Formats: sequence, C-alpha cells, structure tokens
Amino acid sequence: MNIVKDFLLQLAIIATLVFTFQTFFATKSMRNKQHIGVIQAVLLAVAIVLCMSFPAYITANVRLDIRIVPLLLGALYGGWRTGIFLSATIILYRLLLGADLGLYTTIVTLVVSMPVILTSQKSFQHGGKNKRIKLALLLSIFYCLVGIAFGSIIGGVFIKTLLINLIHVCIATLAVWLFTSLNETIKEILLKNQQLQSAAKDAEISFLRSQINPHFLYNSLNSIAALCIDEPQKAEALTLDLSQYMQSRFNFKHMDTFTTIENELELVEIYLNIERARFGTRLAVEYDVDRQLAMCIPPLILQPLVENAIRHGLMTTLGGGTVIISIKKETDDVVRFAVEDNGIGMSTSTQEHIWHVDETKQGIGIGLQNLSQRMELLYGQRIHIESTEGIGTKVFFDIPVKPFELIGG
Repeated sequence: MNIVKDFLLQLAIIATLVFTFQTFFATKSMRNKQHIGVIQAVLLAVAIVLCMSFPAYITANVRLDIRIVPLLLGALYGGWRTGIFLSATIILYRLLLGADLGLYTTIVTLVVSMPVILTSQKSFQHGGKNKRIKLALLLSIFYCLVGIAFGSIIGGVFIKTLLINLIHVCIATLAVWLFTSLNETIKEILLKNQQLQSAAKDAEISFLRSQINPHFLYNSLNSIAALCIDEPQKAEALTLDLSQYMQSRFNFKHMDTFTTIENELELVEIYLNIERARFGTRLAVEYDVDRQLAMCIPPLILQPLVENAIRHGLMTTLGGGTVIISIKKETDDVVRFAVEDNGIGMSTSTQEHIWHVDETKQGIGIGLQNLSQRMELLYGQRIHIESTEGIGTKVFFDIPVKPFELIGG
C-alpha cells in the first residue's frame, strides 16, 4: 500500500507542476518565447527532483520513480535543450545521492536513450494527437527497457527484481500515456479557444470598418453636393477623382487587409481636396511624415481623425485653421500617428463625453470611439487626446512596426 501511495504522490507532484505551467504560463502571449521554454524546463526539473526525492521503495536497495514522465514531456515538447537540461538534472541529483549501481544505470540509460528520444522529437512535433501519444508510449517503454537491460547486466538477473521492474514499466508507461493525453487535450482546447477569440476579433474589426467606410462616403458626397450649385465643374472633377480612387484603392470586399502609409495618405489627400474645394483658404494642411517608413497599417485610421479636426476643430470658427498630419518613429519598434489642429479645442468634460457618447448619435465621439476600439483590438491600446480650449487638439496613437511584406496577409 505504501508503494501505491509513493507513486500517487509522484503523480500528484508532476500533475501540479505540469498543469501550473499550462494554466499560468503556456496561455500567456509572451513576446520572447524563450521565456516560456525556460519556465517549462525549470518546472519539469523540479518535478524530476521531487520524484527522485520521494521514490517508491521496493526493498532497502531498490527505489523506483517515474522521472521518465517529466523527462519525456520536456524533451518532446520543449526540444533538445530542455531534454539535455533535464538529463543533466537527473545525473547531478543522482550524484548527490551517492555513487552506486543506480547511478551507473541512470547514466548509461540516459546516454543510450536520449539520442533516440531527441531524434524522435521532430516526428513528434509534426504528428497528430494519436501519433504523439503512441510515440510517447513507445519511447517510455524503450527508456525503461534500456534501464532494465543495463541494470541486469551490471547487477545481475533476479526474477523478483525483473518482475518489479516490469511492473514499474507498466506504471511509468501508464503515467506517460495519462499526461501526454491530457496535455494534448489541453493544447486542443487552448488552440480552439484562440481560434474562436481570433475569429471574434476579426469579425468585430470588420464590423467597425464597415461602419467607417459608408461614413467616409457619406461625408465626402455631402461635401461634393454642397459644391454642385455654385461650382458644378469643381464638383464634377472631385466626383470623378473620388470614383477613380474608389475603384483602384478603396475595396469594400477586403475589410481585414492592411494597407500602406502611402495609400492611407492618398485617401486622406482625396478627402482634403474635397474639403479644400468647399472651405477654400480657411483650411490649411501641413505634413510631418517620414516618407522612408515601409510598414503595413490598418486602413482608414487617419481620415476619420482629419475629418474630426476639420469639422469639429477648425470649421466651427470663421477663420478656420491648420491641420498637421504627423507620422514619425517614436522608437525603433513603434511609429506614432498624430493629427493636430489649432482650432477651438475641447474642455475636459467634452473629452470625457467622447468616450461615453451614444453610438446611435452622430458626432466627434463616433469616429474616435470606432478607431480607438480598432486600435485596442489590433494592438491592445487606445488612442490619446490632448486638447486645450482655445488652443487646439492633438489626437495620436502608436502602432508597432510591421514588415512591409505582411500587407494583404
């Protein structure tokens, strides 16, 4: 009965550490995946040490444990570095226990079996769930049989010891099957959950963009309509420009694709041409853009800000004003996008109201809320507003640099 308790204790130790990793670390989105590997290796090493510290004593000289479980999990899921680290942990800890027959058996077993396990790791990684489980079982049996064979060669063959070792093989193999199956099931659940979250995020982003697209057209056509009576030729020219641009650049069917800074600025310029034709010299525009930037960005992230700056910041005054569009690197990995105006500005209460505006109403808050939600879904951060009444408003957000070749992916 004590033997059963000893093995159950080892199983509990392994389960606690393995599932602690799965729960608190494996699900985290860490930028440096090496951190995850180090944490996994350390937890498995602790599991090995604890298993060896609380063995099942068959006789005074025969002690068994199921260190093969964390060893296999580490080598197969973590790779050759983790496998070597765990092997070294076993040998070093076994040295602390003293130089005896068990030490030599352990060293020889690891030297013979680990190359086979590490060689099989690539096949394990590329296999399906059932293949992984079968391969883990075969490797655990191989490891145990190698240990039994060398133990018999060094210490001699005894029927009782042989029977005990065979029972140990069954227990170790059953434990490997249990943990590999559970680990694969957890990975399947986490993967499905990530896919569902990703699909939900993409759907929400598409919905938010679908709100902005008609909004752009609505305001652009309203501006053109205002010119039709007094300046029909200018209205016609602007309508043709907008139509040509829409055909080549503004594709409603691809809501989830990224665009370039050049294309985004071209869209902004189309909109500004329409507004300049309407407001004349009251509207001035300045650019502070790093033209060397080659990165992919979400479409329609500047035009709503420019529109808000003009309609709610500048054109509410008789004299109009200037819009400054800035796209500059904030750090090596982050680009800051900003739209600034020298219009009427906003009070603190107005800024707070923006984030609580009723989505059924039209106004400055709708475009900012929409864009901020998109930025939060894509990059985990919202847009920022700096404004002073009578001086002007600056709206900005940061985007991490993405390779140019990802566009359309």
